[in-house]
Amino acid sequence: MKKFYFLLFCILTIIKSNGQDTIYSIAYNFPQPISNFEDRDTANYFYIDSTQANNIWQIGIPSKIIFNSAYSVPIAIVTDTLNPYPNGNTSSFEFVIKSDDATFISFWHRFNTDSLSDGGVIEVSTGLDSSWINIIDDLQLTLTNFYSSSSTISSNNNNAGFTGNSGWIHSTIYGYGIDFKRFRFTFTSDNTNTNKEGWMIDNFDFTCLGTGINDVLANSPIHIFPNPTSNFISVRLDNHIQFKTATIKDITGKIILTTSMSSIDLSKFQSGLYIIEVLTDKSNYVAYILRQ
Repeated sequence: MKKFYFLLFCILTIIKSNGQDTIYSIAYNFPQPISNFEDRDTANYFYIDSTQANNIWQIGIPSKIIFNSAYSVPIAIVTDTLNPYPNGNTSSFEFVIKSDDATFISFWHRFNTDSLSDGGVIEVSTGLDSSWINIIDDLQLTLTNFYSSSSTISSNNNNAGFTGNSGWIHSTIYGYGIDFKRFRFTFTSDNTNTNKEGWMIDNFDFTCLGTGINDVLANSPIHIFPNPTSNFISVRLDNHIQFKTATIKDITGKIILTTSMSSIDLSKFQSGLYIIEVLTDKSNYVAYILRQ
């Protein structure tokens, strides 16, 4: 695969308001805010490290026993589309983002590895040097559906990562003012071959929001808390306005819930970013909420 970085133009859409913002990097146009790898031009913006001997990351149709279908068929990025991963392997791919505003990255993935021995680690770097840290140690980022510090991988110097076996997982990364940040996905294996299938990733979604989650309503009489949240949010209004309804939408604008209650249970929602529109007797107010 050729080495490409990408330029991603994101459209910010808010009720009664339209704006434009940019996630950008070195060169080239990134034509859409989602990569499900069916568009080969889009897929090229993921750089597979050719300096690693026997790098097994491939973009193609998964045709294994367990990895027999992409999340969004037919194509995904996977540690070899046909074969189990080999012994003693280190394989990485990466992409680069530079954004001055709120940025939301999500992807679907699954893994089939020897638990605590083999697996995948996501790292970030804030420059062009070789300094990398585990993404869970980056205090600028809010993560959902990620590994914990106790989920270590011996073949990767006991760094924390995704290891063991899973079904499809939707993981998300949220950050504000991501100033030239490189994201590296590395799969490693030890010297014991157990014919496992590795790591498969699909449907990367890149969204820039033009403003921070907690800044959207900074100057309005509406207050939403806690945000981010893992269960309930509360909508509080200043005394001079009256609450009518709240509507929750996904990032595409699809209505998920409309309620007349000012306390809203999000515990059954999938992790991710949502839009809330609050209707009062005076006006409409719109904000983003992050379900962790």
